[in-house]
Amino acid sequence: MTTLGDFELRTTPGLYKRLEEVGRKLGFKGKTAKDVTDWQAALLAEVSRLLGEFPRVKSAVQATPVETVETPEYTRELIVLETVPGEFMPCYVLTPHNLEKPHKPVLALHGHGTWGAQSLVGIASTEAEAAYIREFKADYGRQIALAGYKTYVPVLRAFGYRMEDRELKQVNDGDTSGGIWSCQDVGLNALLAGQTLMGLRVWDVLQLIDYIDLQPDVLHDKLPCVGLSGGGTLAMYATALDKRITSAYISGAINTFRDSIMAVPHCVCNYIPHLPEYAEMGDVAGLIAPRPLMVENGDADPIYPPHGVEKALVTLRQIYAALGVPEHLTTHTFHGQHRWDGEPLAGWLAKQY
Repeated sequence: MTTLGDFELRTTPGLYKRLEEVGRKLGFKGKTAKDVTDWQAALLAEVSRLLGEFPRVKSAVQATPVETVETPEYTRELIVLETVPGEFMPCYVLTPHNLEKPHKPVLALHGHGTWGAQSLVGIASTEAEAAYIREFKADYGRQIALAGYKTYVPVLRAFGYRMEDRELKQVNDGDTSGGIWSCQDVGLNALLAGQTLMGLRVWDVLQLIDYIDLQPDVLHDKLPCVGLSGGGTLAMYATALDKRITSAYISGAINTFRDSIMAVPHCVCNYIPHLPEYAEMGDVAGLIAPRPLMVENGDADPIYPPHGVEKALVTLRQIYAALGVPEHLTTHTFHGQHRWDGEPLAGWLAKQY
């Protein structure tokens, strides 16, 4: 007797099959440095297109100071940049005391979490915030400043101060859970408007770099970018698109679309329509080459599983080897789940300068 169990009623297996048949049209297949540069040009054009149309009008690069706090280790400023006409991005700037000029700048990008950039700079006004920072070692922006770098920590769209009204009301009403953000509404509405939330975040980071470029007290030939999880994914795309970012330390984000984003529930902001038709995540990260790239991951990360990391690294090693700089690709695997580790960060940053 025929039953429903005799039929494939799910959709996802068919999507996997489709990508197996037509996906990764621009996956890296070369062997020489010229192969890499030709391939990067083609893939970069597609990644830029698929991230969505960037705003047509750039705002004037200027910052409005909001707050300055002196701590024993550094000065913490909160500034606001207009990244799109009428749309603003707060950004923390940590400047260590007694730091010789010109300062060495570092971009630090936060991932998902109710408090966003506040966690990265170690601000915790409640025990819930403090517990979140301890659990995920989330204050790596502060750690970078303590290591002697001028650290820029932008508040990314849909997090912290930049959440939409509904989520802000949750926080203001006293919800202290660590999983409140506005990616769902912003991400889906961005798609309807011909953009992606990730593309808008990339745009904001590029405007912040414009601002950093105008600062007279920082070096302008080096700019490492560091990020965890969603911040690591943003670091990947931003570094791929803008060579002013001279190196990237990406934690808990490099994997494959097939083994992570498609196989495990993720936030909507990770989904770039049609991208897997052209490239796997290792290919996208390969747009960073030959610039230094550190790939960090926990050996028990449930949402960026180790077997997906290894698949991505196979592609990345091929790309860096073809360019003759295999040593520019480094890895760090720590014992643990999805969180920041950063054990090699200080030594890695020192090599970037």
